[in-house]
Amino acid sequence: MLKNMRYITFCAAILLALSCGKDKPETKPSIKIKSISPMEVQDGQPLSITLEFADKEGDVDDTLYIKRDRLNKVDGQFGNKRTNDEFFEMIPPFPSKANGEILLTLKYHGYLVDAEAPQKIDSVRFYPDSIRFRFALHDRAGNVSDTVISEQVVIIR
Repeated sequence: MLKNMRYITFCAAILLALSCGKDKPETKPSIKIKSISPMEVQDGQPLSITLEFADKEGDVDDTLYIKRDRLNKVDGQFGNKRTNDEFFEMIPPFPSKANGEILLTLKYHGYLVDAEAPQKIDSVRFYPDSIRFRFALHDRAGNVSDTVISEQVVIIR
């Protein structure tokens, strides 16, 4: 009987140890894309992106890394890596929270269209830009989230 009690106690201790810590936010922040609108951006229109975050310490108020992956490859002119396709946005300070939302509004000029001359379809029309965004979140302690990748967004030129 004593042997069975020890075995049951040992199993209960193992289960308790394994179950502790589950469903708690990690030390590094996590993010996911909640919404992107519109998926086809017209000339001059901004792009709105809502990200959801979670962070165990609630110290997410530092930096958001953003990278544009240009998917166009017309005559080899687009799709090349350019340094202006990677940038950081400072997150405005807010009361410490373990989770919340970050709303980004990316302006058409400066964030969405390519700085180079776009490839022309004919004398009047241009090929649209197809972009996928990558996001990673930094917190005050220097922890970095995993990178999340958006669906393709089309930028009409």
